[in-house]
Amino acid sequence: MKTKSLLFLTFFVGLNVFSQSNTDLVFLPKVVLSKKINKVSKWVNSVEQRTIFYDENLQLTHNLLDISSIYSLKTSLNQSFNFGYILRFRGTETIHRTFQHYNILQHYNALKIGHRFALEQFYQVKKQTTFRSRYRVSTELPLNGERIDVKEFYLKLGNEYLYAFAEKDLEIRLTPYLGYQVSAKDKIEFGIDYRVSNFIQNATENQFWFRATWYISLQ
Repeated sequence: MKTKSLLFLTFFVGLNVFSQSNTDLVFLPKVVLSKKINKVSKWVNSVEQRTIFYDENLQLTHNLLDISSIYSLKTSLNQSFNFGYILRFRGTETIHRTFQHYNILQHYNALKIGHRFALEQFYQVKKQTTFRSRYRVSTELPLNGERIDVKEFYLKLGNEYLYAFAEKDLEIRLTPYLGYQVSAKDKIEFGIDYRVSNFIQNATENQFWFRATWYISLQ
């Protein structure tokens, strides 16, 4: 159970570095559509909007729109790879992002713990290509019984670390979500995505992302 203890330790470790400077409040609605291609692969597409409804200027602004497409390949019972592309519209900017994920899933009775290792590449016209690495650990906990059934709530906890090579900066994310399994083919999750960055340069920025995600399976 060492991994279980590590999950909850890493989930709260970022609290020691949070400050009250440069705090933004952001709303992130998202819709995710997935379609199984065969027994080992699936195609996942999503649309996500970002709206800032509180910042240092007290302004409500539409920040960006992400359209993504992912090919997921399962290589064993507990391991898989994702290869994806995101098209981002931010103001007058268009940003292209490619990414690669390596996923590991561990089972401890009713508890499932997921690990994701990721690399990302960002492309823009007349700008240098930038790179970022990520690591995320997460779990889903049924609030009723030992598994998540239809018409039941569950808790989803996550902790993620992102390192931007160009900025030489680390960002930490804590993500407690409440989920509801609407049917066998769709579920909704809503909660807080708490992000802190720039603390390496002693210019800490906090962001509260209020996220609402609807997952729909087309299989």
